[in-house]
Amino acid sequence: MPPRLLPSEYGFLDTVRHDDAESVWMSGKYVNQLAAMPSMHFGYSFTIGMTLVYHSGLFRRTLQRGEVRKNAFWKIFYLMIGVGYPAFILTVIIATANHYFMDAMVATCFVVFSFFCNKAFYVFIPLEDWLLYVIRAEKPIPSTGDRYQEKGKR
Repeated sequence: MPPRLLPSEYGFLDTVRHDDAESVWMSGKYVNQLAAMPSMHFGYSFTIGMTLVYHSGLFRRTLQRGEVRKNAFWKIFYLMIGVGYPAFILTVIIATANHYFMDAMVATCFVVFSFFCNKAFYVFIPLEDWLLYVIRAEKPIPSTGDRYQEKGKR
Protein backbone atom coordinates (compact mmCIF):
# COMPACT_ATOMS: atom_id res chain seq x y z
CA MET A 1 0.00 0.00 0.00
CA PRO A 2 1.21 3.54 -0.55
CA PRO A 3 2.92 5.07 2.48
CA ARG A 4 0.45 7.98 2.47
CA LEU A 5 -2.27 5.57 3.63
CA LEU A 6 -0.36 4.53 6.76
CA PRO A 7 -1.51 5.89 10.13
CA SER A 8 -0.33 9.42 10.92
CA GLU A 9 2.15 8.23 13.59
CA TYR A 10 4.41 6.95 10.80
CA GLY A 11 4.99 10.54 9.67
CA PHE A 12 3.77 10.38 6.05
CA LEU A 13 1.50 13.18 4.89
CA ASP A 14 -1.33 12.23 2.56
CA THR A 15 -0.94 14.91 -0.09
CA VAL A 16 -3.93 13.62 -2.04
CA ARG A 17 -6.42 14.19 0.80
CA HIS A 18 -4.69 17.08 2.51
CA ASP A 19 -7.23 19.58 3.93
CA ASP A 20 -10.15 17.41 2.79
CA ALA A 21 -9.23 17.81 -0.88
CA GLU A 22 -9.66 14.52 -2.68
CA SER A 23 -8.58 13.82 -6.22
CA VAL A 24 -11.19 12.63 -8.69
CA TRP A 25 -8.92 9.70 -9.46
CA MET A 26 -8.87 8.48 -5.86
CA SER A 27 -12.53 7.56 -5.59
CA GLY A 28 -14.88 5.44 -7.55
CA LYS A 29 -15.85 1.89 -8.24
CA TYR A 30 -12.72 0.81 -10.13
CA VAL A 31 -10.03 2.52 -8.02
CA ASN A 32 -7.71 0.36 -5.95
CA GLN A 33 -6.17 2.74 -3.42
CA LEU A 34 -3.83 0.06 -2.11
CA ALA A 35 -2.16 -0.65 -5.46
CA ALA A 36 1.32 0.84 -5.37
CA MET A 37 3.59 -1.99 -6.51
CA PRO A 38 5.15 -1.48 -9.00
CA SER A 39 5.25 2.24 -9.55
CA MET A 40 4.50 2.66 -13.22
CA HIS A 41 4.87 6.41 -12.71
CA PHE A 42 8.55 5.62 -12.38
CA GLY A 43 8.48 2.77 -14.91
CA TYR A 44 7.23 5.10 -17.64
CA SER A 45 9.76 7.81 -16.79
CA PHE A 46 12.55 5.22 -16.68
CA THR A 47 11.58 4.00 -20.16
CA ILE A 48 11.57 7.54 -21.56
CA GLY A 49 14.82 8.37 -19.79
CA MET A 50 16.69 5.33 -21.05
CA THR A 51 15.44 6.02 -24.58
CA LEU A 52 16.95 9.49 -24.34
CA VAL A 53 20.21 8.08 -22.96
CA TYR A 54 20.34 5.61 -25.86
CA HIS A 55 19.75 8.35 -28.42
CA SER A 56 22.42 10.53 -26.84
CA GLY A 57 24.92 8.23 -28.53
CA LEU A 58 27.32 8.29 -25.59
CA PHE A 59 27.24 4.56 -25.00
CA ARG A 60 27.13 3.35 -28.60
CA ARG A 61 30.12 2.80 -30.85
CA THR A 62 28.25 2.59 -34.13
CA LEU A 63 25.51 4.74 -35.55
CA GLN A 64 22.44 3.50 -37.31
CA ARG A 65 22.23 4.04 -41.04
CA GLY A 66 21.21 7.62 -41.75
CA GLU A 67 21.93 8.78 -38.20
CA VAL A 68 24.11 11.85 -37.73
CA ARG A 69 26.70 11.99 -34.94
CA LYS A 70 25.71 14.51 -32.28
CA ASN A 71 28.09 17.11 -30.92
CA ALA A 72 29.13 17.10 -27.25
CA PHE A 73 26.47 19.61 -26.18
CA TRP A 74 23.57 17.47 -27.44
CA LYS A 75 25.08 14.27 -26.06
CA ILE A 76 25.33 15.82 -22.59
CA PHE A 77 21.88 17.41 -22.94
CA TYR A 78 20.22 14.08 -23.80
CA LEU A 79 22.11 12.36 -21.00
CA MET A 80 21.09 14.97 -18.41
CA ILE A 81 17.41 14.85 -19.42
CA GLY A 82 17.51 11.04 -19.68
CA VAL A 83 18.85 10.67 -16.14
CA GLY A 84 17.18 13.75 -14.67
CA TYR A 85 13.59 12.96 -15.65
CA PRO A 86 13.42 9.55 -13.90
CA ALA A 87 15.32 10.99 -10.92
CA PHE A 88 12.80 13.84 -10.66
CA ILE A 89 9.82 11.46 -10.86
CA LEU A 90 11.42 9.19 -8.24
CA THR A 91 11.83 12.17 -5.93
CA VAL A 92 8.23 13.26 -6.48
CA ILE A 93 6.61 9.86 -5.90
CA ILE A 94 8.60 9.32 -2.71
CA ALA A 95 8.20 12.89 -1.42
CA THR A 96 4.44 12.80 -1.94
CA ALA A 97 4.29 9.41 -0.17
CA ASN A 98 2.64 7.71 -3.13
CA HIS A 99 5.31 5.01 -3.43
CA TYR A 100 8.21 3.46 -1.60
CA PHE A 101 11.66 3.26 -3.15
CA MET A 102 11.14 -0.49 -3.65
CA ASP A 103 8.07 0.19 -5.83
CA ALA A 104 10.28 2.13 -8.25
CA MET A 105 12.95 -0.56 -8.26
CA VAL A 106 10.41 -3.27 -9.10
CA ALA A 107 9.12 -1.07 -11.93
CA THR A 108 12.69 -0.78 -13.21
CA CYS A 109 13.00 -4.56 -13.19
CA PHE A 110 9.71 -4.88 -15.10
CA VAL A 111 10.86 -2.41 -17.75
CA VAL A 112 14.21 -4.18 -18.22
CA PHE A 113 12.54 -7.61 -18.30
CA SER A 114 10.00 -6.38 -20.85
CA PHE A 115 12.74 -4.91 -23.01
CA PHE A 116 14.56 -8.23 -23.21
CA CYS A 117 11.39 -10.28 -23.76
CA ASN A 118 9.95 -8.00 -26.44
CA LYS A 119 11.29 -10.03 -29.37
CA ALA A 120 9.20 -13.01 -28.26
CA PHE A 121 6.19 -11.26 -29.77
CA TYR A 122 7.69 -11.60 -33.25
CA VAL A 123 6.04 -15.04 -33.40
CA PHE A 124 2.72 -13.21 -33.83
CA ILE A 125 3.74 -11.54 -37.11
CA PRO A 126 2.50 -14.45 -39.29
CA LEU A 127 -0.78 -14.44 -37.34
CA GLU A 128 -1.09 -10.71 -37.98
CA ASP A 129 -0.46 -11.22 -41.69
CA TRP A 130 -3.09 -13.96 -41.83
CA LEU A 131 -5.64 -11.85 -39.95
CA LEU A 132 -5.10 -8.89 -42.27
CA TYR A 133 -5.51 -11.24 -45.27
CA VAL A 134 -8.78 -12.60 -43.86
CA ILE A 135 -10.30 -9.18 -43.24
CA ARG A 136 -8.92 -7.89 -46.57
CA ALA A 137 -6.88 -5.08 -45.04
CA GLU A 138 -3.44 -3.89 -46.02
CA LYS A 139 -0.60 -3.85 -43.57
CA PRO A 140 0.51 -0.29 -42.83
CA ILE A 141 3.91 0.65 -44.23
CA PRO A 142 6.29 1.28 -41.30
CA SER A 143 7.49 4.85 -41.04
CA THR A 144 10.19 4.20 -38.44
CA GLY A 145 12.53 1.47 -37.32
CA ASP A 146 14.65 -1.14 -39.09
CA ARG A 147 12.06 -2.26 -41.64
CA TYR A 148 11.64 1.33 -42.81
CA GLN A 149 15.39 1.76 -43.31
CA GLU A 150 15.80 -1.57 -45.08
CA LYS A 151 13.46 -0.48 -47.86
CA GLY A 152 15.72 2.49 -48.56
CA LYS A 153 13.11 5.13 -47.77
CA ARG A 154 13.98 8.24 -45.84
